[in-house]
Amino acid sequence: MALGLVGCESAAELLRQLPGQDVPEVPQLPNSEAQSSTSAQMEASVRQRINEVRQKNGLNPLQNNEKLARVARKYSQKMARENFFSHDSPDGSTLTKRVRAGGISYWMVGENLFKSVNAPQPVPLAVEGWMNSPGHRANILQAEYAETGIGVWRQGNTCYITQLFLRSQFSPKDLFK
Repeated sequence: MALGLVGCESAAELLRQLPGQDVPEVPQLPNSEAQSSTSAQMEASVRQRINEVRQKNGLNPLQNNEKLARVARKYSQKMARENFFSHDSPDGSTLTKRVRAGGISYWMVGENLFKSVNAPQPVPLAVEGWMNSPGHRANILQAEYAETGIGVWRQGNTCYITQLFLRSQFSPKDLFK
């Protein structure tokens, strides 16, 4: 059985009750680099699929922002290590706090989360789930976003994906929207 959750689902508690969820903690890697070459490939695949969706909808592709990806990886790792799934962490950190703590200035910022259990191919599940969720779809199709950072973290049979969206600069055109 494979199970995937998108964004803010309250079903995270259900996942804790599934067998095989008592997995040892993953040691933290320095500099929040990709966990493995497989994780790095998954991050690139999410970005590619999201950009394909954006281009089919007449939008510019999102550019990779490695600094933003480090923030995303760190948050995916934190959710795995502390066994939670939410846009706000148990210690009170929020998207805006995490991005600012990463030394990133922004005009607009957004976040999509995904968690899967026993899914052999979590990337297509994540993108499909986000596109079927109005709020997450809105992030993907937000024309003003220009950059993205994706962080994948695997712990046992569970995969966490955090995608951050960023618009770093204000444009005078924003006044007339």
